[in-house]
Amino acid sequence: MKTEFDQKNIVKFIVLVCTGVLLMTIAWNYGPWIIENAKQPEKIRDYLLSFGNFGFLIYVLIQALHVLVVVIPGDLFNICGGYIYGTPIGFVLSIVGIMLGSITAFYLSRFLGYDFIAKFVEKEKIDKISKMINSTQGMIGTFIICLIPFIPKDLMMYIAGLTPIKPSRLFIIYGISRIPGTIIWVSVGANMYSKDTFGIAITLVGLIVFASLTYILRKIYKRKSEEFFWSII
Repeated sequence: MKTEFDQKNIVKFIVLVCTGVLLMTIAWNYGPWIIENAKQPEKIRDYLLSFGNFGFLIYVLIQALHVLVVVIPGDLFNICGGYIYGTPIGFVLSIVGIMLGSITAFYLSRFLGYDFIAKFVEKEKIDKISKMINSTQGMIGTFIICLIPFIPKDLMMYIAGLTPIKPSRLFIIYGISRIPGTIIWVSVGANMYSKDTFGIAITLVGLIVFASLTYILRKIYKRKSEEFFWSII
């Protein structure tokens, strides 16, 4: 029994190391280039467009990667998507990338297990998010949290993988909740490329209105939910 347990831990450790090496390799090879050209987004745009349809796949993988890394702000990549591909295509590619990364994070966490993940994430935070997701109104709360702009949401998918929640149910709620914010940020990027100042202003006003509505929704829901639910924010 102990030998079998040790073998499982070895496999999990190998998977973690391989994932870490892959992410570090990508960061080492492409990180400096991205940083160097961040102030000249036209170069990044021309670079991805030079790959033709293959550039779509590269962008989707970049979006998925930012979800897996967690610490990288996703809104920045949504803006880039709009700047490079315009609103319609940029939105579709961004959502596909976000969901690909989220689903990968969920199943990676489920494979590694609670004890393994708890070594890298505070146990208290894991427990709180786990209770939130599996509470009576957890799905509604999850939907609201994912709607609110500027709140990091990617860590939630890692922790959700440690709970007995039904994956399909979570992915549908999560995907729908990411649509409004993604459209707004992609539109900002598209308007930046076309230098449409009025369009940028309208989009930012829409963001403020959207953020205000979600904040009010949060306040309403807070009165009907457990106090621990909002302590994670």
